Amino acid sequence: LQKKRFVLVGHSMGGRVAMCYAAKHPEDISALVIEDMDIRRREVNSNFIPNFNEAKALSFERLHPNLDSVKNAFGEIGYPSDMVDKWVREGRVYEHGSEGQYWSDVHPAFRALCYRRIFDSNSGVTCWNTIAQHFSNSNAVKVYLLVAGIGTVCEQESINDMVECMPSTISVKTYPTGYHSLHGSVMEEFLCDLQEIIEDANSPHPQGKL
Repeated sequence: LQKKRFVLVGHSMGGRVAMCYAAKHPEDISALVIEDMDIRRREVNSNFIPNFNEAKALSFERLHPNLDSVKNAFGEIGYPSDMVDKWVREGRVYEHGSEGQYWSDVHPAFRALCYRRIFDSNSGVTCWNTIAQHFSNSNAVKVYLLVAGIGTVCEQESINDMVECMPSTISVKTYPTGYHSLHGSVMEEFLCDLQEIIEDANSPHPQGKL
């Protein structure tokens, strides 16, 4: 990157990873974009899957010939059908290409690791507070929280806490028709906003508003 600052975007679990990076390397960031993720702790047992088949989770393939194939693969790992149906409704499992194939944004092995190593910790709050210390007094770095209007994983109380930490630095936008994967469900609007964020970050006096 040749020491140039950049706009860092993180979706869902990637949002938590982006927070961790920004907290450790604030000098690298020109703007931070968090896509549908808050900072609250999520305990492992909140995502408990009975008889979770770790071997099948590790060998899971994201691309399947049809929707039934995806559902069967998740079922063999141990996921209940209603959870998979929810992911389909939210656009996290969707048709891919013109031949009826299906792609899953959800990877069960990665999801299990998220809960075990990052979600079930106070890292979200800790990193966010550190980011606030770095960016709250900086007019050059803006933070954006983009929230799904349908099936968001963000709790309002946690969003309020995030805003309270840096009220003059953060901009929050909710996409009424967007699901958890905003980049897929409201792609055009999401990309337009991202372009605006990038242009603003490159301007001499960033405004940080969408």
